Amino acid sequence: MKIYFKSIFCLGLLSLIGCSTKSDIVVEDFEADSYKNWTVEGEAFGTSPSEGSIPGQQEVKGFEGKRLANSYHGGDDSRGTLISPEFTIERDYINYLIGGGMHADTYIELLVEGKSVYVSRSIVETESLLWMTWDVKNYKGKKAVIKIVDNQRGGWGHILVDQIEMSDTPKSNIMVDHRLSFKIDKKYLLVPIEDKGPESQIYLETNGKTVSPLLNIRVAQTKIDYWVPIDVEQYKGQDLTLLFAHVKSGDIGYSQIKQSDTFDFDYNEKYRPLYHFSPQYGWTNDPNGMVYHNGEYHLFFQHNPYGSMWGNMNWGHTVSKDLKKWEYMPVAINPDSLGTIFSGSAVIDKNNTAGFGKDAMVAIYTSAGRIQTQSIAYSLDNGRTFTKYDKNPVLSDLNFVDFRDPKVFWHQGTNQWIMSLATTQTITFYGSKNLKEWSKLSEFGEGIGDHGGVWECPDLFPLTYNGQTKWVLFVSINPGGPNGGSATQYFIGNFDGKTFKADNLPYPLWLDYGRDNYAGVTWSDAPDNRRVFIGWMSNWNYTNHVPTVNFRNAMTIPRELTLVNNGKHLVVANAPVKEIAELRRATEKVSDFTVDKTYTVDRLLKDNQGAYEIEMTVKPTANFNFKLINKKGENLKFTFDLAKGSLIVDRSNSGISDFSDNFASAEIKAPLVKKDTYKIRLLIDKASSELFINDGELVQTNTMFPSEPYNSLVFESEGTIAVENINIYELK
Repeated sequence: MKIYFKSIFCLGLLSLIGCSTKSDIVVEDFEADSYKNWTVEGEAFGTSPSEGSIPGQQEVKGFEGKRLANSYHGGDDSRGTLISPEFTIERDYINYLIGGGMHADTYIELLVEGKSVYVSRSIVETESLLWMTWDVKNYKGKKAVIKIVDNQRGGWGHILVDQIEMSDTPKSNIMVDHRLSFKIDKKYLLVPIEDKGPESQIYLETNGKTVSPLLNIRVAQTKIDYWVPIDVEQYKGQDLTLLFAHVKSGDIGYSQIKQSDTFDFDYNEKYRPLYHFSPQYGWTNDPNGMVYHNGEYHLFFQHNPYGSMWGNMNWGHTVSKDLKKWEYMPVAINPDSLGTIFSGSAVIDKNNTAGFGKDAMVAIYTSAGRIQTQSIAYSLDNGRTFTKYDKNPVLSDLNFVDFRDPKVFWHQGTNQWIMSLATTQTITFYGSKNLKEWSKLSEFGEGIGDHGGVWECPDLFPLTYNGQTKWVLFVSINPGGPNGGSATQYFIGNFDGKTFKADNLPYPLWLDYGRDNYAGVTWSDAPDNRRVFIGWMSNWNYTNHVPTVNFRNAMTIPRELTLVNNGKHLVVANAPVKEIAELRRATEKVSDFTVDKTYTVDRLLKDNQGAYEIEMTVKPTANFNFKLINKKGENLKFTFDLAKGSLIVDRSNSGISDFSDNFASAEIKAPLVKKDTYKIRLLIDKASSELFINDGELVQTNTMFPSEPYNSLVFESEGTIAVENINIYELK
């Protein structure tokens, strides 16, 4: 391994003695009441340096003297540029103070004889300026210009700069444009990760050319939590360089990056589910591209292959023949010049409308770059490889900041493809004959449903009720869920190929009242006209901090959707697909019993691994609850308050909860229709609970992290209740 440094530091007393003692040369300190000979473009920097903060801005700290260059004039949406007069580089280093945003379009740039040699940004979003250093020894005696640029709109769309000076001593321990080079002879580069550390911005280079999108990787600074692989097999026999935008000289991780032909990790860690899908390693959120084709259910998903926190959005890929067992596949769609790969859908183009080939699998997804646009890619080998359309994006609209998550289906009545797209606080429908050219049809959402957060991940599809076709529109929302954070609302109505009109129902209606079912959509082309759904089993309120290590988050079990009347109005029921029953192994049958105040089932399973199902029927005459309990007293409690019409889940004492103040709510509520009988199915899989009442008329999905499996069941009642048909199944 060869290590190259663009910033080299005089470290230690002996080194310091050898450093030059020439006085520093101030290029600009911004202490004048004007920008003097600097060229000012746009409005962001005002007409003169600012005296600290600008009205509406947080307190600015860390600058020297009274003034600094501050591009917050006009707020974060203003844009502008400062260009210095030409100067001659006379020292080994240029030091400067910098703060503000980390965006690609807020930066300070050094141009030497007209050529850009450094482009640097704040390493954190901060109003406190930090020293950074450029190593310019190779450019001494040459003419240079500095540009300070703010071309970014939106949050943290500003830059702070002060005290630009030439010196023979670096003032920063931050190495800018640091390079690690390897002669590749193995399959992977293994990178040590510190989960709570800041992200390092990394590119891969060969022969001086960038060969990867930007990778944001939390390279270990003070400790190593786990390792992630970068697949470099295609570069065997070549020199490959990792270019870091910046690293600290004292960080422990970047120098430990190494080559390996294997990647080993603890797959079976404590909270890894046994029968739910979870990523092999790394992060997952929204399910994407769900389509059935050639005997396989394809599940693509938002995936970070370079860490267990959100970032680097790719489409991961898994397939199943039976909705029970999932086979891991290689990453399907990678980021490109248009941005990272956000959520979307996939269809089978049976009539070759796009011209990619009959029965091509076409993915429609959001490219999340400077703006959000819609792109397509196609596969002719059953989703194993994708080719991106060379004229992407196929749909854009600068009027929307949030413009994402296309869900597409073929509408037979109008002989066209229909796209449902999340457009900030509404869903906009588009039509296309060929998946490449789209026209707006209509917009839905104003004045109806919950608007407590951004609308996301729509899905429009038909269901049949009493022989009549009704249309259902799913809309995920974050925040704004009924119990805080993320949740999925839905609307029932009619769609004529252009416009969706909702029936008069007591909106908002929620698919799942638990805290951990979000961004779910349905499979296209599922056999037997089934409408099968899967959701992301987490909540943005705390998802980045749940106590798993090599992976983070899982999906719900697949569920079959139907329309039913819950006794008050029409609802979308979501019950486990029938295939889940085939996971049942050992069975413990409990005799019927009556609860008068309290009753305990001491042992659920002989060898309880934390993956099981409880099936029972309860006939209440009064309020009651039941709890799952382990030997340490940790418990998950389900309360049926018939008097108040509420089903309440309490996970405040369920196990580990101190990773987030937003996690351990004592009351996770759902509206309960009073009935003589409740058919209950409760599925537990180590760190998740999915409660289905009356075949999915009412559902609560909630994660929890007990220190050991719950293996007792305790009932409490305010009157007499009958509990019948109790079966406890081990699930594998």
